Amino acid sequence: MDKLNLKGTLKFLSKYKKILIGTFILSAIIAAVISLFLPNYYKSQVLLLPSETNAVSQGILSVTDRSDPLVYGTEKESEYMMEMLTSYQIMEEVINKFDLATHYGINKNNIMASDILQRKLLNNIKVKRSDYLGVKLTVWDKNPKYAANIANYMVERLENLRNKMKQAKTDSILVVVQRSRDRIRKDIQVVADSISTLSKESGVYFPDNYEDRFAEELSKQVAKGNNVAISRLESKMKQNDIYGSRIQNLRYQLENKNKSLMFWDEQYEKALVNVESQIPTDFIVESAAPSFTKDKPHRSIIVLIAALCCTLLAAEVLIIKEKYISSKSEDEGNSKE
Repeated sequence: MDKLNLKGTLKFLSKYKKILIGTFILSAIIAAVISLFLPNYYKSQVLLLPSETNAVSQGILSVTDRSDPLVYGTEKESEYMMEMLTSYQIMEEVINKFDLATHYGINKNNIMASDILQRKLLNNIKVKRSDYLGVKLTVWDKNPKYAANIANYMVERLENLRNKMKQAKTDSILVVVQRSRDRIRKDIQVVADSISTLSKESGVYFPDNYEDRFAEELSKQVAKGNNVAISRLESKMKQNDIYGSRIQNLRYQLENKNKSLMFWDEQYEKALVNVESQIPTDFIVESAAPSFTKDKPHRSIIVLIAALCCTLLAAEVLIIKEKYISSKSEDEGNSKE
């Protein structure tokens, strides 16, 4: 064969055009016949928008960190949603719900049945992020109703899974917060009892008020020269100094404990609101509906690609043949010389 150039290529195509055209037509016919045996797959889609947060209390009760639980989510929430849609738990629920072993014709007694079903289902599912941070779930199936039902059911289970995750977190938070509230209440009761006991034993109840009153009364008695009253007041002032600081310290502790209890009461109320809230975690923009127009296979593309590949393969074989004949002719010419 001549060197690879335009002239050589045209000469090669002209020489073998009947073979190449025949190969193209024959391979196209064979591919078309084979493609007729390929099953039709129908597509159904669901378009979702994740919420930014499912913590309702954050948008209602929080003073410093206000957020609107009704706004759309960010890229992070979309990624979370995509991960959960293809999670093992949702896949297993779909397989069991629609008896996909029977639907796909897979033997349930096969020890690899679960793995085979998971791969088969994942091959018929595509989850991708849309241009505006939404999530598009696409399901293909030979039965258009199955495709739509599987897509809608996966979204339903996604909502259920996210609520379970929220429930597990909020339940744990409630337990921790309630434990802290109970501990602070016990501390408050202990401090209050200590104040009451100490006040009864010493007769000192409000040391700050007593100090001013004692000083005023003492000045009056000193002016009168009443030594008995002076001695009694000095004794009470000494007692007020001894017990007053202790009582005052306990009162400060009690005040701080009450502030802490108010804080934990607020946290408990937030957690309780989150537990009882039923705001959806996802916005369903478009639900799946059966499509009775097949989506794949694209038989014309399959036929075209198969015919081109076979024709190129035939051309490669002819090129090798040409090179072999050319090489053999050169060897014979050299041997004659």
